[in-house]
Amino acid sequence: MKEIRIKVADTLHTDISAIAKDNNCSITEIAVEALKVYRDYRYMADRATIINEEILKIVQANINLLLKEINNKSNRVLSEVAIQSAIQNMIICSELDVSAADAERYRKQAVDFLQSSNRVLRLDEILPNE
Repeated sequence: MKEIRIKVADTLHTDISAIAKDNNCSITEIAVEALKVYRDYRYMADRATIINEEILKIVQANINLLLKEINNKSNRVLSEVAIQSAIQNMIICSELDVSAADAERYRKQAVDFLQSSNRVLRLDEILPNE
């Protein structure tokens, strides 16, 4: 360990002495620990890319909350779309004299097609570009 000399204000020396006495250690040990803390503080402020664990937990909690809200809104929209689609299908079946069995068969064929092609309907692909 290298020996150095530093000058500190009398009040700071008194405070450090009291801390050393309370912790049963020397002023040197307190000063070394303080310098290590300051070194780490400067590293984190100047060069570190690590996110503090507490900040990370807060951000993750916010993301989870937002995902839950998005899922709830999506589920409400999908439910409304399903209801509207069912109403339209009933009207079309009624007007075209399509039996319930045929309508169910058509639905199953559409589901099978979507599952076989592993395809998700995307509005940007079906709407014309303006």
